[in-house]
Amino acid sequence: MKFTDGDLRQLREFLSDAPVLISSHMRPDPDAIGSVLALREAVLQCGGEPVCMLEDVCPPRCSILEGSDELHVASKTPVAQKFSRVIIVDSGNRDRVGEVEAHIAADARVANIDHHISNTRFGHLNLVDTDAAASGELLYRLFVALGLRITSSMATNLLAGILTDTGRFRHSNASPDSLRVAAALVEAGASLSELTERLYFTIPSHDVQAMSQILSTLELHANGQVSTMFVTRDYLVEDPDNLVDLGRAIDGVEVAALLSEMKDDRVRVSLRSKARVNVSAIAESFGGGGHERAAGFRMYGTLRSVQARLLPSLIAALERSAQPV
Repeated sequence: MKFTDGDLRQLREFLSDAPVLISSHMRPDPDAIGSVLALREAVLQCGGEPVCMLEDVCPPRCSILEGSDELHVASKTPVAQKFSRVIIVDSGNRDRVGEVEAHIAADARVANIDHHISNTRFGHLNLVDTDAAASGELLYRLFVALGLRITSSMATNLLAGILTDTGRFRHSNASPDSLRVAAALVEAGASLSELTERLYFTIPSHDVQAMSQILSTLELHANGQVSTMFVTRDYLVEDPDNLVDLGRAIDGVEVAALLSEMKDDRVRVSLRSKARVNVSAIAESFGGGGHERAAGFRMYGTLRSVQARLLPSLIAALERSAQPV
């Protein structure tokens, strides 16, 4: 997707502002964290003053990314000022910034930079490319178009997002463009092997022990086409994506759901599908969003009550996908 000269001019105005708030979605993943941190460097290059703020703390596995110590948590940051210039990246809708909203002025101008198909175009400036595999991929092209210098730390932060959002380049969204951007980022100083090792194969022992308990909750539904697993608060893991991917990998399963308890009496649902079901549409029906093959939402209830509400939607989607067009 190509952006106009006017789009790029407006983006540079955001990057040059002082101060400018940079945020992303709650429960941030490496694409969200890497994109926020890369934007922080871009703002510094353009002469602006970045303030990076999220609803949740930076996940431990993302602490390897340079600049992660500059991330503020909204609930722990006094509302001394409200920002009139805001960049929200990798978030399909504005509500997903959570408590960061309290730090945004009512008349703030907002730049929306994203790649989710469910994006609601909530910004005054909307730079949305649903063909991009990750926000990191989109940001690389925008930075190049603006003539910014891609530093090794910026390259690493952007590649972290592409690597994880493509599932280590094995998902169908890993396009030739994604691979070309990844190659350019490696040439700029990012280490693909080191990122893969740190993001996927440096797992706390507690998480490995917890995984055995979570896997024991596996249930199959709809003649083996749907898998579900439960994560109680006693067995929370840092990176649940590996688990929901295992549920999806089962022979015959088309849709996998991982349901995780949260501290506020809600359940976080992560959805994955193989080829037939658009889980983004299902997640949107429950107030969430995401991609056609990877999406999620949060809902008040117990693990069992949320499962009971979710399964009919999953089974109905499977039945529709099996019908001839």
